[in-house]
Amino acid sequence: MHTLTLPAMASRAALREVCRVRNFGAALLLLVGCDATPSAATAGLHLDARRCRPAEGTTGSPTTIAEAIALANGLPRPVTAACFLEALDRPLKIEASKSRASAQPAHGERSPRVFLFTSDALVITAAIDGKGRDLIEFGENVSARRSVKGEIEFPLTEALDVAAPFDRIRNPEHGNITTCFVCHDSEDDEPGFPNGRSSLIVRPRTKSLVPLDTLQSEFESCDPSKEPQRCAMLTALVAWGPLEHHGFDPDLPVF
Repeated sequence: MHTLTLPAMASRAALREVCRVRNFGAALLLLVGCDATPSAATAGLHLDARRCRPAEGTTGSPTTIAEAIALANGLPRPVTAACFLEALDRPLKIEASKSRASAQPAHGERSPRVFLFTSDALVITAAIDGKGRDLIEFGENVSARRSVKGEIEFPLTEALDVAAPFDRIRNPEHGNITTCFVCHDSEDDEPGFPNGRSSLIVRPRTKSLVPLDTLQSEFESCDPSKEPQRCAMLTALVAWGPLEHHGFDPDLPVF
């Protein structure tokens, strides 16, 4: 979140003038009331400059796949994968991998696949570039070793129903398995999730991991005139607040 601090001597009239602004930068959200006293200005005026922010009634820290779908449905359409990532709360807890062994592969170390831990129960994955860039994948834990998988393809032009991420990964030729089966073994139907199936959780190999400093440096060096979509994904991840490393449970099996 960006912070704008008004001078400590700002008058009530000046504060009211700021509050009349409706399109300052990227639709900034004022968190200080328009009737604030001058002394309130000394604490700072906090503005959220993101275009993609959680709509009322949704959360930028989803704990379930259903909450993640609600977040996506509330964003300005057409919703891109970058917009969805931008809307997540900061700090982002992240692991990154350069492994190409996935249905949503990394595109090398400069464009890794990222795992976003938005809660203890939900992991969201995204690819910075390559064929998986328009996909957001989900894993919602149902036990310490198993999670229900789902996926959204962006951009979104209309609202999704709660079953959409589960329907999308159903194998078109074998309806009793999902496309996640190749990497995540031991699938089973999961009560409570419409058309959802759970499978084993796996973690990336240690040698495939990418330091978070790499994401920062790639963001800083990215040229939007040459790689606009890749730069948009990096901006969505890095530009709106701090990143924190969050590794997988080391006792999980490795894929």
